Amino acid sequence: MLQFIMEKNLLLYLLAAACVAGVASQMILRQIYDGLIKDTRNTGEPDGRFLQQLRQRFQYCRHLNDKVGDVQALIRKNLMEYRFWGMGLHRWRRLGAELLVVSVVCAAVGTVLTVRGGGTVMSGNMYFWMGILAMLLTAAAYGIADTGYRKNCLEVQLTDYLENSGAARDYGEDAARAYEAEEPAPIVSVESRRRPKRKAAKESAAAVQAQSRAQKEKSELKENLTRLKAGMQETAASSERERNAEILRHMDPGEQERILREVLKEFLS
Repeated sequence: MLQFIMEKNLLLYLLAAACVAGVASQMILRQIYDGLIKDTRNTGEPDGRFLQQLRQRFQYCRHLNDKVGDVQALIRKNLMEYRFWGMGLHRWRRLGAELLVVSVVCAAVGTVLTVRGGGTVMSGNMYFWMGILAMLLTAAAYGIADTGYRKNCLEVQLTDYLENSGAARDYGEDAARAYEAEEPAPIVSVESRRRPKRKAAKESAAAVQAQSRAQKEKSELKENLTRLKAGMQETAASSERERNAEILRHMDPGEQERILREVLKEFLS
């Protein structure tokens, strides 16, 4: 089995594949960080899904608690939950080192088998030199990607975006709406768009009709009160006349005649 592996150079191919995959993983991680940093520079509506979810969570916390106690914790939590091709950012960072270990192990095994077969450690040993090359390429990939600096830069950019730029402080419908996972938007037909307009028109007409009805009832009530007041005044005047007539009937004829003369004299003067 080992002889077959050595003859087919399977360990050498595995070493090269692990080295290429490790370097590519760090380049991919660099592109991920660059894309997230670029999205934070847009103070308008974010394009990336990560920043959209982070903005919704920030607005939701502000809506519930009037403030966010630890913005850094919120940002780090979202970065830990971020997934690209099913792997988190920390997993992508470790992937290059893990693949480097695979390359070194393949180089060491291949070197040991070569030495046992009568070869030397360095002279003409492709496994040894491929292992050295894998370590150099992986180290160069980590240096070029510089993911540690990009992670710190992303956290600073996100903190500034949430706290200072004002882009995440829109307390309209987004702040009142609880954060939930994104779902595909339902297809809205033309008829369903017209229904709210028709409903609003009907409600407006009903409100106008109710207002006119209320004004009509108010005017009728005023007229009824006016008639009631006039009737009460007439009733009081009639009662006064009957009382005066009753007083006159109980007086002497001479006294009645004297009072009537005085009243007529005062009325005609």
